[in-house]
Amino acid sequence: MRGMGLASIVMVLLFQGVGLSQQVSPLVAEFGYADLILANGKIVSMEDRSGTPDSPGRVYQAMAVKGKKIMALGTNDEMQPLADPNTRRIDLGGRTVIPGLMETHAHTYGSALTRYGPQVGVVTPDVNLAVDTQSSPEATAKAIRDTIANAIQAQKLPAGQWISVHVQDSKLAPSNAAAAWLYTGKVTRRQIDSVSGKNPVGISANLANMYNTRAIEELKKVFPEWEEHAEEENGPGSVADGYEGIMTRGSIGPEYWWKNEPLEKFAEAFRLHGEDLIKWGLTTITTRIPPPRYISAYYLLNRQGRLPHRLVWHIEVHRGRLESIASTRKFYQTVGAQWTTMESGNDMMWLDGMANEIWDSLRSETCFGPDLPAPPEIKARERCPGPGSKPWEAYRAAILNGWRPVDSHGVGSHGIRLYIQMLDAVAKEGNFSTEYIRSLRPSFEHCIMIGKKPDVIAGLKKYGIILSVAPRLFGEVNEAIRDYGSGALEFVMPTKTWIKEGIKLVGQLDNTDLSGRFNVFTNLYQLVTRKALGGRSGQWSESEEELKTAPVYVPEEAIDRVTALKLWTTWSAEYVLAENHLGTLERGKYADFVVLDRDYFTVPVDEIPKVRVVMTGLNGKIAYDRDQLAGAN
Repeated sequence: MRGMGLASIVMVLLFQGVGLSQQVSPLVAEFGYADLILANGKIVSMEDRSGTPDSPGRVYQAMAVKGKKIMALGTNDEMQPLADPNTRRIDLGGRTVIPGLMETHAHTYGSALTRYGPQVGVVTPDVNLAVDTQSSPEATAKAIRDTIANAIQAQKLPAGQWISVHVQDSKLAPSNAAAAWLYTGKVTRRQIDSVSGKNPVGISANLANMYNTRAIEELKKVFPEWEEHAEEENGPGSVADGYEGIMTRGSIGPEYWWKNEPLEKFAEAFRLHGEDLIKWGLTTITTRIPPPRYISAYYLLNRQGRLPHRLVWHIEVHRGRLESIASTRKFYQTVGAQWTTMESGNDMMWLDGMANEIWDSLRSETCFGPDLPAPPEIKARERCPGPGSKPWEAYRAAILNGWRPVDSHGVGSHGIRLYIQMLDAVAKEGNFSTEYIRSLRPSFEHCIMIGKKPDVIAGLKKYGIILSVAPRLFGEVNEAIRDYGSGALEFVMPTKTWIKEGIKLVGQLDNTDLSGRFNVFTNLYQLVTRKALGGRSGQWSESEEELKTAPVYVPEEAIDRVTALKLWTTWSAEYVLAENHLGTLERGKYADFVVLDRDYFTVPVDEIPKVRVVMTGLNGKIAYDRDQLAGAN
């Protein structure tokens, strides 16, 4: 072995086979020899479930895999007897290994079709136009009218041609003004009907949507309960204004424009997008899926064994077909609670509850209620669901019929208070114990401004509500301060306080557009530093200058990097009801793991956003291998 380095000598000794071992290991006797061994690494188990700072659990040198699961962890020497000549061997070269990353809040189907729709032959038939906000709602409505009229004339658009207008925030108006003006009825269909004629027109701003009369006539052919749905979900006057709410296009595409497209096209786009997610170390993705055809396409992939990552999904039936409260109640009363855990479902895809994207879902609709005063025009746009509203009644119907309430999109302190009051009311009506509601593991999502009011903390702890937090939304804090004053800082995602109070946190990217701006390590960096990078769009450059100059909000609520990682590993497994199988690197769990290009646990803090994945393992197989580590062995 003259001339060989120490690491190479160790690998030779490790992988000479069972000849070096005088007797068969008990593990080999029970399971057979390992299929895969990773050696010479820093394998961080993340098995410590506590909120104690800097507590990752045990750290190992090597890991053996048999089939889909982890066979053993230990030193190189301890793994030696588990290998035979057929065992695949990978020298990690000292690299760090962590559990597969778990995303608790993604909208994968939209990103997949944006990226891969044209490639598979799924494209929208609309003409797309863009308008910048002007100094007032009236001036913005005029700009929309002029843009539509010019496009119809210049492009000679035929009657029936769909037109989509995206209203972009500009410096002429406050941020989020476009979405707020649509929601509060300051820009309505009445202002554009006169110029749009027989062309269906959809107006979108951020996630808000509004339609002209011709578009509504078309939509009602496919969504006959559109008017009831819009009024119940968004409040009185919504139908007259043409306001539908959040993410209508997510249903229009599969159920209207593409209703005759084969499922295979959607499935292929989802598969391609999923393979990209694997490159970012994301082995388990959680998403709401409203449109029935998207649900069918994902199940098609699963039946064919082609799902590139684990998929945990929430049903959102009331928004998939834009249905009324009456139809929503009937669904949950009729079908029963079909949600599953990983044990009772399928190890690659399971339905873990019912979602509700509308609560107080946008920064421009944040529900602070009595907690923060603001000018009347700001308070008027707050979305605060109560009894009789679509969000409240959808959860009520679902919980009364046995469903887990999960993925409630919420932003503000009074919004989460109302969610807790809804749980109180349903528990009383259904004669459910507090422990029963806790056993459902309800969740609340985004959570950027829900704060730590004593009654809110008490309600979170009472029902064991899991908070799925989106660090990238730190970029919206400056807008909250602009609208509500410096008092808004009291409510900015107090992660350290929540953890000390025993509230379970999980992490969300809230986006999977694959640009790299929303990778997990950027979000981990934000939890550690409390820096706002790039606003909601996340368009930041990773430059040293930006890292130095980004604003910092409530730094005393920063958490350490190990605890931050638990939000996408250890604790996320509890959110998806799979803590006995995923989230940590322990014997008997599924072998989902990520190999990093640098040591996340020791690099300087400002290098955390630059950490990249070089290998991803899923179900004991190498799903991604950027540096050909497997090929080199």
